[in-house]
Amino acid sequence: MQVQKYCWQQILLHWISALVIIWVLISGFSVAHLDVDPSTFHLVAFFNVALTTLFIPVFLLRWLVRLVKPAPKSLHDDPRSRRIAHFVHEALYWTIATVLLSGVLMMDRDIDVFGWFAIAPVLSDPFWHGVWFNIHIASCLLLALGVAMHIAAVVLHELSGRRVLRRMLP
Repeated sequence: MQVQKYCWQQILLHWISALVIIWVLISGFSVAHLDVDPSTFHLVAFFNVALTTLFIPVFLLRWLVRLVKPAPKSLHDDPRSRRIAHFVHEALYWTIATVLLSGVLMMDRDIDVFGWFAIAPVLSDPFWHGVWFNIHIASCLLLALGVAMHIAAVVLHELSGRRVLRRMLP
């Protein structure tokens, strides 16, 4: 039986997204909760802000490609399972969007993108920086949970004989 795969654009954008999101979550939570020297904290913060700023158009392109390119036929025979899978994937997209939007709106200083260019803060009121910072932290926690569930679901599918991973490989 021929494996129905995602198109190469979906595959490429998925793995770029996975690498960026997993890196930023692990490194961000690590420097926030482990005892690291201030220079390491600032280096990781600088790198992650620049990286995720460059990731925003990639994420938007990924969302667009998802809307215009058909996905392969579902491996679920059960309509309820298909709806759950669709809901969970949709929730991941909206959570990523919230993380990225809140990350921009919480900034109280220029967003320096590797020294190539800078983006001025969108908001100037410290109250709103705090609100968006709290939304950012909550959405990052939700995203970490979503990513862990996504990886666990892939493992469970693979172990049960539904070869989902090979659909997302070139």
